[in-house]
Amino acid sequence: MPGTSNVTIFYKEQPLVLSAGRAAYWPAEKMLILSDLHLGKTGYFRSHGIPVSSGVLTDDLRRLADLIREFKPEQVLVTGDMFHHRFNNDILLFKSWRQSYPALPFLLVPGNHDRHMDIDYAELDITVTPETYECGGFHFIHEMRNTHADRFTISGHVHPGYRISGKAKQSLSLPCFIRSGHHLILPAFSQFTGLYTGASAGHTCYVISDNKLFEF
Repeated sequence: MPGTSNVTIFYKEQPLVLSAGRAAYWPAEKMLILSDLHLGKTGYFRSHGIPVSSGVLTDDLRRLADLIREFKPEQVLVTGDMFHHRFNNDILLFKSWRQSYPALPFLLVPGNHDRHMDIDYAELDITVTPETYECGGFHFIHEMRNTHADRFTISGHVHPGYRISGKAKQSLSLPCFIRSGHHLILPAFSQFTGLYTGASAGHTCYVISDNKLFEF
């Protein structure tokens, strides 16, 4: 298929829009869905003497603002690892950004990083859900361990990637969505993450490149 900025998939006639901005939009619930922002990760590396620009976080938040402007959601749901490690100045940057959307609810399905964070989520205007969250027949969890034929589950955690190989042993790994019959794995929203390319066999992948999606 030719590259396009959005691809609509269906589960039992329910549309779900996949965006090259590394998020999905669920029209029935007017919900923007993303995973693995890892807010605070760049600050964590800087605190350990590794020079990572705060512009990485600024770009992630700009992309999130673009998605909010495009889809006009009435709620934003993060399927885990919204935060990375401890409170630092990156969290303050997010807090300032968050104040631009006071009427937009943010829901967090806690991930393995979030469970260890000493953060006042209420102060950031974030509602933390149970570790498995159900809405409108869809199930949301950070790390999916088992698929269920009677439900559609949306998860994150693995930072999925797709490896494209060329001549002379050249290869390129790109972020992607992975779709199976009852499961969708979201790409890591943050660009400052690694990619796991071992989870795509036998599934449909929507690979992100140059702000477009390509189906493999």
